[in-house]
Amino acid sequence: MSTIFNSRGQAIVPSAGMEDALTRIASAYESEYSGIGLHSQTRFGKTTLAEYICSYHDWFSVKYVARRAVVRDIGSGENAFLDWFLSKLGVHVVARQHPELKFDRIVSTVSMQLQMAGAGCYMFIVDDANLLDPRAFQHFVSIDERLSDNGVRLFVVFLFQDYHTSGKEEKINTLVTAPQVKSRFLTRYHRVHGIRGVEDAALFLERFEDEVEMAPGAGISLPRHVAPALYETKFRMRYASEMLWEQGSRIRVAAGHSPKDEWPMKSFWLIAFHLTTRTICQVGFSDFNVEQVVQAIRFSDLAVFDGISGAVEFSRE
Repeated sequence: MSTIFNSRGQAIVPSAGMEDALTRIASAYESEYSGIGLHSQTRFGKTTLAEYICSYHDWFSVKYVARRAVVRDIGSGENAFLDWFLSKLGVHVVARQHPELKFDRIVSTVSMQLQMAGAGCYMFIVDDANLLDPRAFQHFVSIDERLSDNGVRLFVVFLFQDYHTSGKEEKINTLVTAPQVKSRFLTRYHRVHGIRGVEDAALFLERFEDEVEMAPGAGISLPRHVAPALYETKFRMRYASEMLWEQGSRIRVAAGHSPKDEWPMKSFWLIAFHLTTRTICQVGFSDFNVEQVVQAIRFSDLAVFDGISGAVEFSRE
């Protein structure tokens, strides 16, 4: 049992949406692009995807070195951008250094890290890429050109958040870049999916209860740990996927959401966690009922999730 854990020590459950994103990344690389754009609403698993890529490499055909960089306000100036990029490579930034020297340091650092790892690709993951100034994308072209001239393959994964301001009517991250930026990095631009239906839910729960360790080296999943006797029977959490989807959809529609919906990964993880730590571990438990499933859905805040609007409605309590 081999499990990847995120920065908070939680096991990462490879979802159908994550597998789709990894497949699209591999396809863009094989098509000789220098990058790809992936987007979703908040809590759909983009950061988890980035952590997975940085920690687990067997999904990719080429050995690579990966770095995740979270964007903050770096503006569009070349010097500030190069300093940011160098810092994300783990290099000490030298004040008032000429840009050409900074480019040289980027090339030498990336080349050295690849050589030490015996890798052929440097995968740079830009989280919250929607916060980049559109003009800053040109600097990725400059870096890519310098690395390519030195025989180094760079691949940039841009992770965009949809509806990243409070405007309800905002379109999905409208971005205008130079043609060479789009042709290198953003010709491929795809959604990161959440839970899209019963099949996605069943796959997630199957891996959660059968394949993902509860802690590093534990050799057992959390559900099997808290209810070992239950798993000696024919019970499996995934058999409740249809009930979960039916009740979750009903609750979402009652809260004003579309019946054709997609659930955030974080909410579904919380549902699985609640069912494990509050329900299946109870003495005498044998199978889920509707009330228990609804309690887990309420716990996850699935009904109130709205990835479009940032408006906060204060209660009178």
